[in-house]
Amino acid sequence: MARPCATDFCKSRQVRKEAAVAERFVRRRSPEPSFLSMAYLAIARKWRPHCFEDLVGQNHVVQTLTNAIRLSRVSHAYLFSGARGIGKTSVARIFAKALRCPNVKDAIPCNACSECKAISESRSVDVVEIDGASNNGVEAVRGIRDNVAYGAATGVYKIYIIDEVHMLSLSAFNALLKTLEEPPAHVIFLLATTEVQKIPLTVLGRCQRFEFRRLTSQQIVERIQHILKTEEIAITEEGLRLIASHSDGSLRDALSLLDQVLSYFGANQQKNSQGTVSFDDKQVVEALGISQTNVVSDYWKWIVHKDIPKLLALISEAYLSGVDLKHFAERCLEELRLLYLIQAAKESKENLSPESLDISAGRFKELSELAQACSLIQLERMAQILSKTISQISWSSLPRFVLEVASVRMTKLDELDQFEQSSPSSSGGKVKIMMTEEGSANEDEVIPEKKGLKLATKLEAVPKKMVEPPALKVDIDESMPTNAGRFEEPSEGTPETHWRAFVEFVMKKRPLLGALLNHASFKLETIANGKGVALGFDEGSFYEKQAMDSKNVQDITQCIKTFFGPQSTLNFSNSEVNAKQSLEKGRQQEEATLRKDALDHPVVSQAKEIFGAEIVDIRVEI
Repeated sequence: MARPCATDFCKSRQVRKEAAVAERFVRRRSPEPSFLSMAYLAIARKWRPHCFEDLVGQNHVVQTLTNAIRLSRVSHAYLFSGARGIGKTSVARIFAKALRCPNVKDAIPCNACSECKAISESRSVDVVEIDGASNNGVEAVRGIRDNVAYGAATGVYKIYIIDEVHMLSLSAFNALLKTLEEPPAHVIFLLATTEVQKIPLTVLGRCQRFEFRRLTSQQIVERIQHILKTEEIAITEEGLRLIASHSDGSLRDALSLLDQVLSYFGANQQKNSQGTVSFDDKQVVEALGISQTNVVSDYWKWIVHKDIPKLLALISEAYLSGVDLKHFAERCLEELRLLYLIQAAKESKENLSPESLDISAGRFKELSELAQACSLIQLERMAQILSKTISQISWSSLPRFVLEVASVRMTKLDELDQFEQSSPSSSGGKVKIMMTEEGSANEDEVIPEKKGLKLATKLEAVPKKMVEPPALKVDIDESMPTNAGRFEEPSEGTPETHWRAFVEFVMKKRPLLGALLNHASFKLETIANGKGVALGFDEGSFYEKQAMDSKNVQDITQCIKTFFGPQSTLNFSNSEVNAKQSLEKGRQQEEATLRKDALDHPVVSQAKEIFGAEIVDIRVEI
C-alpha cells in the first residue's frame, strides 16, 4: 500500500487554507445585503424619473421618442446633448425600458416586470451602460464591435448607452464609425454628452440628435414642491427659488442642494402642527452658505441711492459671514442683467413679464422700481466694471478691497456723465465738415453739431460724391473760413505750428507716414495757392530710405496738396540752411530741458538733502 507523500500533504493543507480564507471572506460579506438595503438614498437618485411622464421640461424629446415607438420608426442611434442634470441618461434608460418591456403600453413601460427593474438597477445583460470617460480607448470600442454580432439574451433589442461620449479618443470614434453607421438590426446606440462640440461631425451625421433644454426656475420649483409634499417637508417659495437660482437650470443640482439643506439641520428641525418639517429662506442661506436674494437686491439699492456707508457695510457683512466674494459678485451681475433687460424694455416701450425673466411677480416689481433710477448707459458701465472686477477677484490677494473699490466707483457714474456733458466736444460752438482726400467742402455740406445729435443721422444728407472716397472728419471753429478748393491751414502762427498741424493731419490718415514725417527737418515757403515744402533726413538713415520710396513720395505729395493747397510742391534736401529741425528732435530737446529743470529745481534739491535720497528716474510727459 502506497503511503502519501509530502507533496500530497502540502496540497491538502493549501486547499484547507484557501477554504478557510474563503469562508472568512464570505462571513464578512454576508451582512452587506441587509446593510445596503437600509442605506440612505440621495433625493436625486430616489426621485430619478422612471417614465416619460416624470420628465420635466423636455416635451420635445418625449414626444419624438414615444411617436417613434408607436409608429415603429426606431432609429439605430440617438444622441442626447445638453447641460448637466437635465435628464439625458434618464431618458436613455426610460427609452430602453420602453423598447424591451414585455408589458409596454402606448410607449409607457410598466416598471414592474423583471426587465424594467433590471434596467433601473443597471444590471440588465442586454442594456449595457458604458462610461465614456473611463472607457475611452480603442480597446473598449473593439469590445463593443465584437459583441454587437450576438443577439439579445431576452427580448428583441440589445442597447448600448454610452455616457459622456465626447470623452472618447479620436481613434475610438473612428473605430466606432462603421458599427455606428450599419449596426445589426437588434442593436441600438444611445449616446449622451454635455459637450457636443467635441464630437466629430462624422459621428453626428450618423445619429438622431436631441438638444435638451435647461430648466427654468419655475419648473424646478414646481418639481421640488411635488417631491417635498410627498416627503412631508415644507420650504417657503423664496427658499425654493433661492435653490433653483443656484442650480443653473439643472434639476439634479437643485435636488442635491435640497439634500444638503435637509442634512444640515437633521433631527434638530421640529415638525409643525401639520406634521411636516418647515424651512424658510434664511435657513436655506445658512445651510448652503450662499448670499441671500435680498442681500443682492440691497447691494444694487445702495449703489443706485449712492449710500456708500451701507454699501461697504453690506460687503463687509458678506465677507465676514464666509460668502465667496467672486460668487457674490456673479450673483450681483445676474441681478444687474435683470435690471438692464427691464430698463431696455422700458426705453423701447416693450411689454416684459415676470415669466419671460423667470422671476416672481414681487421681485419683478421691486426690480422695475430700482431700474427707474438708472439709465441704460449707466447700467452698461456698471456691467463693464463688475465683469472686470470678477476676473480681478480670482487672482487678487485682497478680493474684498477690489470689490469695495469697484462698488464705490459705480456710485460715481453720475459725475462722469456730468463731466462728459461739460467737455468741449459736447458744446454747440463747433461744426463738423465732411472733407474728401482732395480737401473740398461746400457750405451746404457743413453739419452743425448739436448736443445729443448723432452724426450718423446726417450722413444721408451728404452728396454721393462726398461718400464714395474715404471721408476725413476735421473739427474747426465756426469762425474759421472755409474754402472750396483746399483745407485752410491756420492763417497765423509759426512754421512749426503749421508743420505740427500737417503732421497731425497725416497721422489721422496714415499713422506710419505721420511717424516718418516726425523725423524730418523741414522748410516751408509760401507760394501762390500753396506752399513749397522741403524735407530733409539724416543721410543714409532708415528714415531717408523710407521717405525716398516712390509710394511714400506720392502719398506725402498728395497729403501736402490736400492740406496746404493744390499748387504746393515737395522736394528733398539735406541742406541745413533755413531748415527747421524735426519734430522728434524738438521733442527730445524739450524733454532734455525739462529733465534738467527738474534736477535743478530747488524743491528737488531740498528733498534730496532732507531724505538723503538719490534720483533714480525722471518721467516727462509732453
